[in-house]
Amino acid sequence: MKPYESPTPNYFNWEWEIFEGIHVREHGERTGLLWVDLNTWEERKYSYNDLSNEANKLINYLRGNGLNKGDSLYMMMPLIPELWVTFLAVIKAGFVGVPIATTLTLVDLIYRFNTYPPKAIIADEQSTQLINEAMEKTGVKPVVKLVIGEKSNWESYESIKSESPKAEPEMTKYDDPILLYFTSGTTGMPKRVIHTATSYPVGHLTTAMIINVQPGEVHNNLSAPGWAKYAWSSFFPPFNVGATVTGFYYSGRLEPDKYLHAIEELKVSTFCAPPTAWRAFLKGGMKKFNFDYLHDAVSAGEPLGIGVYKKVLEEAKLEVRDFYGQTETTAMIGN
Repeated sequence: MKPYESPTPNYFNWEWEIFEGIHVREHGERTGLLWVDLNTWEERKYSYNDLSNEANKLINYLRGNGLNKGDSLYMMMPLIPELWVTFLAVIKAGFVGVPIATTLTLVDLIYRFNTYPPKAIIADEQSTQLINEAMEKTGVKPVVKLVIGEKSNWESYESIKSESPKAEPEMTKYDDPILLYFTSGTTGMPKRVIHTATSYPVGHLTTAMIINVQPGEVHNNLSAPGWAKYAWSSFFPPFNVGATVTGFYYSGRLEPDKYLHAIEELKVSTFCAPPTAWRAFLKGGMKKFNFDYLHDAVSAGEPLGIGVYKKVLEEAKLEVRDFYGQTETTAMIGN
């Protein structure tokens, strides 16, 4: 072995060793998640301690109802705080989390259920109707069905609140699967992409460097939760370094002024959005907002284009840096 090389550890649990082992222990009262409903301006704030405690309660509930290491847990919900909690629970308990976009059709969901059946499902109220139809068509019978809200024949997410806020971590090997994404199916049917206990958690240190998210600062990512970009920017990079992640929920079409107002008001310091969003921001006009706190802006998902780059630089004095990767990888190229 060369002097600068070190052996790969046999076991690694990112939630236990990094999220709890470093951030909860060293600055547990720091805000980990600041969530805002842009439709109503309702705000919910969670410290690192809060997120850890609720994730542990969810783990205890799921284990108590038959879920074990390696079992599939489907997550179908919009950008709400329970999504961050579920991701933490999945990683710590060694489940295999399957994020599902809320925009899928019945055919899409049937394909996923037939390809990789769910052992458990957590969903918002609106998604349960489609899930019920897909379960009927495929005959899958999850041992747990949790709904954020109320739905007949589903258990309310509130049921976890009576559980203990302490849970033992699973001994996950470095190559144990913890996340399974279905690609968007650009060429043929969607493909399954497995990520391990190390591939995304450790790999997204690169993403954090490209975004330049810093400890204690405020990060925002504009992304739909059912796709890998959520893990890429809304989850691992800010939590890897001990930053505050913000989640801005909105229904319907993006309203640029509302979104940029939230960026301004919450003093966001690093921001990632796809080129379609940057073009929408320019149509609404960016000059009227104060971005003094925003020191890094990045784009991903499709080529940014020099025209958008120059216009944002002119209007908002922001240099939007483009970067590239895939669901199967982490960030590979950063400009």
